[in-house]
Amino acid sequence: MTNKKALFLAILSLFLSQNASAFCDKIATRVQITTNPGNVQYITTLSRSDFIQGKKHKVSPNTLGLTVADLSISISGKTQPKIERQGKQICVSLDTLAFKMGYEKGGLKVYIDKKYKPGSCEYEVIREHENYHVAVAQQAMLFFKPDIEAKIHEIISNMRPQIVTSEKDIDKVIQEQTKHVITELTPLLTHINQTIAKKNAQIDTPESYEKTQALCKNW
Repeated sequence: MTNKKALFLAILSLFLSQNASAFCDKIATRVQITTNPGNVQYITTLSRSDFIQGKKHKVSPNTLGLTVADLSISISGKTQPKIERQGKQICVSLDTLAFKMGYEKGGLKVYIDKKYKPGSCEYEVIREHENYHVAVAQQAMLFFKPDIEAKIHEIISNMRPQIVTSEKDIDKVIQEQTKHVITELTPLLTHINQTIAKKNAQIDTPESYEKTQALCKNW
């Protein structure tokens, strides 16, 4: 074998081995996040004892209103697969992940004790106070969006595409990969909601309610 032929075969072998290792090696997923600040719904048909029942976050003993805002994130639309083929092998990964982030489920609900009628001084003071909680929730969504994005990219970077040999297995792989991203994202989302709850608790102080009650006469 001549030196030139040996060199050619060595280069060809290296090229083939690099191509083989490159097949189905990495995920390159595009991430899109759409935010939804949520619609505010004012509910005035319940008493305080009614609307604080079963709430997972601690409710201040001083409050006469309550804002319920759980930040959520979900997949938007049908996730499209990225497909590569090599012989009978099909490499499957996530092409684009589109998320909806915000207050999708019921929007933002503001409860005001039914004994305070709309238009009264007491009602307007409570409503203004609860609107501050609404603003905290909506600002938190934008504040934490970069953290959510960074976490999604981290999760994806630790994933690998999957090789299948049947077209019918493609959807199954996409569903599994999508579910994995959401599952891994859940602890961060829980932490964010806990942080928002703590921020709201800092607003609901006895001193704050003393100032509030001084504004009206018919508590």
